[in-house]
Amino acid sequence: MLKILPFILIFLLPTGAYGKEKEIEITYFGHSMFLIKSDTVSIVTDPFDPSTGFPAADVSADIVTVSHTHSDHNYVSIVKGNPAVVRDTAEVKGIKFLGIPSYHDNKGGTLRGKNTIIKWSLDGVTFAHLGDFGEDELSEAQYELLKDVDIIFIPAGGFFTIDASKTYSIIRRLKPKMAILMHYRVGDYGLKQLASVEEIKGIIPELEKLPSTVKVSKGSLPENTKIVYMDIHGGR
Repeated sequence: MLKILPFILIFLLPTGAYGKEKEIEITYFGHSMFLIKSDTVSIVTDPFDPSTGFPAADVSADIVTVSHTHSDHNYVSIVKGNPAVVRDTAEVKGIKFLGIPSYHDNKGGTLRGKNTIIKWSLDGVTFAHLGDFGEDELSEAQYELLKDVDIIFIPAGGFFTIDASKTYSIIRRLKPKMAILMHYRVGDYGLKQLASVEEIKGIIPELEKLPSTVKVSKGSLPENTKIVYMDIHGGR
């Protein structure tokens, strides 16, 4: 009987006793550039060029996603590691990326061209990066494709993209677990035409600040939508 007892105990132990839920690390470099890193893969979004005024990022990745070809979102050469570049629907390193067509402006792309919203899942968490989304509102088809998103990276600085009021409206309808704002001005960093964090707070009163790097997992995400902005990695 004593010989089989250890095997019985294995089945009685709770699942958590074998290891915790997989965590994903998110780091913000400024503008629309993030590093999303799991145990097995690293993804950089919309790498920026020096024109944005943010500190140059020292980063390597397996994959880079690019929403459009403007230099402040398409500076792929700054990312080390010879990454695969995803600009639309693709499957890379076992991750399925969905490219959702959109526009950089509210004039059908006639002012600033096309933009691609990129959606993917990693370790049970579904992400969407809106790039330089500039339409007045998501279409019904876009809402349908994004309805299961857990974490959304969404611009809020206006001028080149949607402003904070339109951002807030989209977040409240989409109801992701977490909305991480991007493409705004903070201190000396960012394009001068963009709204500052202080101005955005006037529109989104529940906006919370997070450090430049955070860890998330499917089970750690809040039940109700949390709207946040992040410190700048390498910033002053």
